[in-house]
Amino acid sequence: MFRYARRMLNDQGDAEEVVQDAFVAAWKALPDFRGDAPLRTWLFTVTGRKAVDLHRKKRAIPVEDATLTNRPAPGAGPAGQAIQAGLLAALGSALAELPWLQRAVWLLREVERMSYAEIATVLNTTPTVVRGQLARARAGLQHRLEDWR
Repeated sequence: MFRYARRMLNDQGDAEEVVQDAFVAAWKALPDFRGDAPLRTWLFTVTGRKAVDLHRKKRAIPVEDATLTNRPAPGAGPAGQAIQAGLLAALGSALAELPWLQRAVWLLREVERMSYAEIATVLNTTPTVVRGQLARARAGLQHRLEDWR
């Protein structure tokens, strides 16, 4: 849940706050939990909603062009590690540029390894919408990370 919140919000402090709020909200709502979905899916739903609430309260921070265009020179050893770190930084920046729903779908599928049905439950949508948003997210990331091919 923390990893999902951190990637959605791009801030560790905000993610900690969201996860804490999600656990408090889940604890309070536990008597109302019907068990229609697995507990894990329900907790991700609560976390996602708390992240959306916090995201709405904050303004988006524009990404500097230099962040997306600067690339370390290729090489082996420490240089190779620097390239990998640069790729991860570029992926983080590219994810931050995706629309909220696409980023959420991509993270839940690729990082959390949830099924389309689980993602649809977490995001209160249909598996068809999840597939479409995932395709758009992948295409957007491919375009944004073109320099890393």
